[in-house]
Amino acid sequence: MAIFERRYHQCNENLDDTIVISCIIETAQEVNGHTEYLLRLQRGPLKENCWRLLKRYNDFVTLHKNFIKSGIPLSLPGKRLFGNMRPDFIAERRQALQQYINDILMNPILASSLPAKRFVDPDTYSQSFHDQAVQNALLCLRHDNLWNLGTSLGAIGWRLRKHYFKVTHKPPDSKASNKLVKSSSQTHSQSKHFLASNASNNGSGSGSGSMFSTSIDLNKLEGCELVLEWSEYGPDKYIEEKELTGIFKSVTSLQHPHIESVIYAAHNESGCLTIRKFHKQGSLKDILCMATPKNTFLSKYGNPKGRTALSMKQVANYGKQILDALIFLHSKGFPYGHLHSGNVVIIDDCVKLLDIENYILGVPAFYRPFFVQHSKIHTPEAIDVYCFGHVLFEMAQGYPLQESVVRQISECPESLKNLLESILSRDACRTCLPTLEQLLNHTFFEQHAAGHSQLTNVDDTLKPHFKLTLNAKEMIKQAVQKAESRLRDEQKSVKNQKRIVRVQELMSSEEEKRKTKQKAKLEHKQSKLKQQASLQANNGRISLIATVSGSVPEHADVASGATAGSSSNIIFQRCDTTGATLADTSPDHREPMFKSPPPTPSAYQRSKEASNHNQFAQQHSPGQSTSLANVERQSSTPNIATSDDHHGGHGNDVNEDNGLEKNRSALLESICKFNRGSLRKVRSND
Repeated sequence: MAIFERRYHQCNENLDDTIVISCIIETAQEVNGHTEYLLRLQRGPLKENCWRLLKRYNDFVTLHKNFIKSGIPLSLPGKRLFGNMRPDFIAERRQALQQYINDILMNPILASSLPAKRFVDPDTYSQSFHDQAVQNALLCLRHDNLWNLGTSLGAIGWRLRKHYFKVTHKPPDSKASNKLVKSSSQTHSQSKHFLASNASNNGSGSGSGSMFSTSIDLNKLEGCELVLEWSEYGPDKYIEEKELTGIFKSVTSLQHPHIESVIYAAHNESGCLTIRKFHKQGSLKDILCMATPKNTFLSKYGNPKGRTALSMKQVANYGKQILDALIFLHSKGFPYGHLHSGNVVIIDDCVKLLDIENYILGVPAFYRPFFVQHSKIHTPEAIDVYCFGHVLFEMAQGYPLQESVVRQISECPESLKNLLESILSRDACRTCLPTLEQLLNHTFFEQHAAGHSQLTNVDDTLKPHFKLTLNAKEMIKQAVQKAESRLRDEQKSVKNQKRIVRVQELMSSEEEKRKTKQKAKLEHKQSKLKQQASLQANNGRISLIATVSGSVPEHADVASGATAGSSSNIIFQRCDTTGATLADTSPDHREPMFKSPPPTPSAYQRSKEASNHNQFAQQHSPGQSTSLANVERQSSTPNIATSDDHHGGHGNDVNEDNGLEKNRSALLESICKFNRGSLRKVRSND
């Protein structure tokens, strides 16, 4: 079909999966005895990133079955066996399916799931991400003899391109040294440790990579469950492969009481692999939703069976520890940018942050669809502050904030309310957010958080340590600038799209519809009045010509019977409805108004009337005198008036007849050529 020729193509590599996809069911058509619906889909605010798909009703049914385990109520229209090809039924089902797909795409949990992505964009998400993750993980581990890749943990996270596997470390060879080594280039140590040094297998092939490990006592790993995480690079990955080697070396050596350490890290041209401890109690989000950590993301957080909020003391203590970790990372020139309740674990009332390597991998943040709507939130610190506000809100209320700004905060202390409003209110997002240091010094933490001496579970022996080389800091700084530039461009596009939507809503509002309707009625009325006025003007001209031509013989008779010295003045009067009428100056002698004017007399009729008039004039006595109105024609403003009196004797009958005939001809000619717009009323002076 022609509509599918210009299909939108975007490279699947480094695609931002957090960009919102909209769907509109344009029409329905019958194909081979069944109905197919034409879907128009668009990624982000740009209309160039759009494509079209044909879907059957069974495709919606299959999608619905994948979401049953989430527990989210969705209203899929029912199936009908008979009458399902009627136009009225198809139109009704089309509207119901539109509402169904809107409910899915507006829900952040459902919209980010793999079934929803494959439904709206099958070309991009039809590949098997799990199989690719297994292959890359095995390729990264094949040069190392320390780890055994176990079974997959399933889709326990929200990212489509991140996968979790069980992993176990191999026991050392009894014949070999009692020291675990990473490669032949490493030296032996004095105890059973993973060496802090690294070995790099520099190569750009798919089977080569760089591996790093941190110095952790193997005795501490006994009985601990480990998890291997494979993550693909994201759209904001701006650091070269050779530079990542030094940065990962620093990441594996990072130590902080509120940051979970990375035991092992490796990367290749496709992504990064990390190994860290798996905590059975789950993340902070699992605690708030009372969920089992190893369940799938949809079943855990789609519609939780229960929710619980933390006490104000816990909120203050956990919030303060999170701020301590964020301030430490920013002081070292390393942004975090991926704070949310799923990346926070609580171990004996001690907070630990996860996935600190995400920023250098360039993967999109969890709250990116929210802060992309606010142009003032674009720096790494502002992003961390904004995300901290969402985590604080979720800990205090027991449920996540589903909007980019908070509208109403209830059931919390005034100090916490002020703190949340300083971060998540509409005014704060429009102007400027506070810094991390300002948040740490807020009165809420002074009132509810315990002092450092009261935190007995904090490991004071683990001194904060994180050292980046100057070259690594410079590379990270450049990557931050490029990521910020991409974020700004996306925020501008979203802002322009919002402006367009507001204009469209304003134009389609009921008030605008009413005003447009009134304006159309007024224009129609004015057009109708103009047509009536034009028609009346044409009728008035015809009426005036007919009135004057029909009244001349009658006035001539009256004038011949009048006494000498008498005068007869003819007046043209303008009328709004019929144009103009001809009337005598005498109040008792008025010419009637003609509604249906007679046609203009022909030349033969005019000559005949002139002959009859001459015969009538010869029969009268010489003493009688006649008067006739003289009509004068002017080129610019023609006025028609009669004010001349004619007195004649018996000896002037012939001259009078000739003059009367000439005056009559001049009158008729002037009537045929007169300008109605220049008519004015003239009164005689008796």
